[in-house]
Amino acid sequence: MKILEQGRDYLIVIKEAGENSEKMGAEGYNALYRLDVPVRGILVLTSKGSTIEITGKEYLLVCSGKFEEDEIEMTDLLFHDSRTNRTFPVKRMRKGVKEAKLSAKILGYDEANDLSLASCVLGTGRTHQIRTQFASRKHPLAGDGKYGSRIKCPVALMCAGITYKTLASGETKTVRIEPEDDFPWNLFAK
Repeated sequence: MKILEQGRDYLIVIKEAGENSEKMGAEGYNALYRLDVPVRGILVLTSKGSTIEITGKEYLLVCSGKFEEDEIEMTDLLFHDSRTNRTFPVKRMRKGVKEAKLSAKILGYDEANDLSLASCVLGTGRTHQIRTQFASRKHPLAGDGKYGSRIKCPVALMCAGITYKTLASGETKTVRIEPEDDFPWNLFAK
């Protein structure tokens, strides 16, 4: 695992697509949050009694279709079916349903492939939230066959940036990584 930053009681690493964030870690460290198995991105591992606080996460994604607006807010009620490991939008609150919110900015559009690049910030953290909310609006993430994409590539979603502060120093820092230089990320200039 590639370590981006290391503190007294935390590691900031890159989780590669295919790795299980819940099974990652070094001796005595556990993931502070989870990333879906097919997703690459920044992951924070902490030891017991950690003094790091995540104050923001930014995701990058490539999805099908063009958007009418450059800034989007999405609010849905989501139900995660643990038997099928799929999340669905539903119309009313009931047992197991949770509200999900996110905001996104459209950063680019590739007309030849009908794909959009977006930056996304979660207001809530639900299982498969980004994947479900975009797919339910007919914008499935490239490579995400589970949620309706017909494009053949790895799931085009990544945790590209985190902002954090250490409680000991109170200092706020941001760590960012860039997408891999392969399809569909390479359709958009960096």
